[in-house]
Amino acid sequence: MPTTIRRVSAVVSIEGRPTGLARVLGYRDLLVTLTRRELRAKYKGSLLGIAWSYLHPLLMMSVYVLVFSVLWRAVAIPNYPVFVLAGLAAWSIFQAGVYVGMISVLANGDLVKKIWFPRETLVISTVLAQAVAGIVTFAVVAPAGLIFANGTLPIALLAVPFLVVLTALTLGLALLLATANVFFRDVEHFIGVLFLPWFFLTPIFYSLESLPGAAAHPLVIDLLRYGNPVTPYVEALRGVLVHGVVPGPAALAYVFIVGPVLLVVGLTVLQRYEDRFALAL
Repeated sequence: MPTTIRRVSAVVSIEGRPTGLARVLGYRDLLVTLTRRELRAKYKGSLLGIAWSYLHPLLMMSVYVLVFSVLWRAVAIPNYPVFVLAGLAAWSIFQAGVYVGMISVLANGDLVKKIWFPRETLVISTVLAQAVAGIVTFAVVAPAGLIFANGTLPIALLAVPFLVVLTALTLGLALLLATANVFFRDVEHFIGVLFLPWFFLTPIFYSLESLPGAAAHPLVIDLLRYGNPVTPYVEALRGVLVHGVVPGPAALAYVFIVGPVLLVVGLTVLQRYEDRFALAL
């Protein structure tokens, strides 16, 4: 890997530094190398390897089904196990990607201080590695939705672009937080604490419409849906995979605009401040 980075750095010193998405595409070989490294490191020494990406959401799904559907009987959602699993799969991509992406620059601080290379590749490679691990869960969700729920193949295929824009959302937030975390180390601790209430405010094991107070508080429901950036992506993926329903125009506009825009913003901010990283580290 260091050899690859030195070669890239030499090219940059001659040709200058491109910016934006063009720079990411220009260093795709480095990005692929770093992503492979992250995937190998993630499952190094593990007997089950990527199978852990299946086991964790399946275990959590079993717990939520037992507690909320069987014992508590707090929900009466059809095909509840598949419903929960789809939500958990989407959330795991978002949470894991944001967290590891946020700390990736600090984790590679020695490398950042020694040589120049596109800093965003550290964040993007870690997020992509987490996304690959999370997306494999949908290999269980998609067939389960088609067999046990109301999913249909043509509509289920919409999950592919939805996963792409979910990854864009995750990347954008991770890039912003990684930049802030270099200068303000409390950021990662704050986000780590925030993830727990954030999880419960995201409709993973319930739907917003099924909440007893939903009809009396429509503004609160709208805030929970659109004020929480990950909620429309969870609902869109679950809609096409479990319910066989295409999201409405407002939801489609949200998922296809917010994620890509946040990615561009996050990339712009990181590239603007990356020259200060070495001094801050």
